[in-house]
Amino acid sequence: MTSAEPAVEEVIPGVYDIPAEMYHADPIPGGSLSSTGARTLTSYCPAKFRYDLDHPQPYKAAFDFGTAAHKLVLGDGPELVLVDELLWNTDATKARVAEIRAAGNIPLKRADLERVHDMATALSQHPEAADLLHPSSGQAEQTLFWPIGKVWCRARVDWLRDDQLVDYKTARSAHPDAIQKAVQEHGYHVQEDWYRRGA
Repeated sequence: MTSAEPAVEEVIPGVYDIPAEMYHADPIPGGSLSSTGARTLTSYCPAKFRYDLDHPQPYKAAFDFGTAAHKLVLGDGPELVLVDELLWNTDATKARVAEIRAAGNIPLKRADLERVHDMATALSQHPEAADLLHPSSGQAEQTLFWPIGKVWCRARVDWLRDDQLVDYKTARSAHPDAIQKAVQEHGYHVQEDWYRRGA
């Protein structure tokens, strides 16, 4: 696997170990297409795709929770910082939370921090999941770059093994109907195909 950044002048298809910020900023000259972008193009239109590029999504609490869960399970990501305040709407707490986020870290309420720890513990006690994500079995947050014709594509794989791609998802419910709904709603089936193409 390659750990150097892709060259600005020449992109070589492969696996790169780059920071999340660089991946989301898209280091490919002229831009590259992610599975999210592909879903936007196929579900909406090119104008919506362009708008999303020019107007990054605003902060959502769900992003913090998902990133925190990934950090504990995969061992890669920003620092998790407990903000042990009952109310987060005071000026002092808002300022502290903003400062934590500005430093690139994740502020969490105690209940959320305990919940992601409980999730990581449950996952580590599940024989199949624990084996798939064993620290010696692969590498966390690896980026793939590959061309399809003249279009460069990219993907960020949660856990890359020699024999498998592992993607860690969080959900509100583990009920099969809820999982199926989430797969359709978030386009996880498209993401799976995208990752397989990259691999």
